[in-house]
Amino acid sequence: MSNSFGFTDLMNKDEHKRKKTNTKNIPIEEIKENENNNYDLVDIDKLADSIDELGLLQPVLVKQRDKYSYELIAGHRRFNAIKKLISENRLPEDYEVLAKKVDEEEDELVTRLKLHETNLQTRSLLKMPEEEKIAIIDDYMDILDKAKKQGVQINGKPVKGKTRDLIAERFGISHYTAQKLIRKAKEQGGEEEGAKISPQKKTAKKPITQLKKIETQLEKLEFEGTEEEQEIKKKLIELLMK
Repeated sequence: MSNSFGFTDLMNKDEHKRKKTNTKNIPIEEIKENENNNYDLVDIDKLADSIDELGLLQPVLVKQRDKYSYELIAGHRRFNAIKKLISENRLPEDYEVLAKKVDEEEDELVTRLKLHETNLQTRSLLKMPEEEKIAIIDDYMDILDKAKKQGVQINGKPVKGKTRDLIAERFGISHYTAQKLIRKAKEQGGEEEGAKISPQKKTAKKPITQLKKIETQLEKLEFEGTEEEQEIKKKLIELLMK
């Protein structure tokens, strides 16, 4: 099924419109990470080494929130790799990040979609960990639902169609797989079929998702191997799972 609008055109059209004057160096302390980012920060060490050797080849994408405050829309791995290099004194503390700015007047739902689009260009949903998958589907469902209700247009056209069909098309998965992921996302949020998630429940889910991401990162940590360090790691993971 082909819809009247295309998600992937978001970045291409935006790139065509964006002028060179919208690309600038921004002090790293003025950029804040996007709390809506549900994508795992993988291979940061390897990326940091690449940036150390070759420099930042692709600018991050930001949206200005205040005079000296920008929210990160795309490039979370690059941003964290740069922070790692600074912490290791491989880059100066006053390092300025090459960034492209999106239109400050851009609808927030379109901005949230761009966060997904930039990540999905290089990563396959089905290859992601289950928790990451569910969090992404849940956020996508929320964006689609609000876009329909608010009449938000994507590339000049309204968002239409069943959520299952839209998700299946965007992520390149079957309708069966899309429905299964939707059901899991609803179950995780405590939503019955056809019911609405209250704002309180929606807000409460974010810390849970963040804790699970921290747990995943802890499991990847490499310790020296002493019994004491392994015990600390074990207790930290047990604490997060409570």
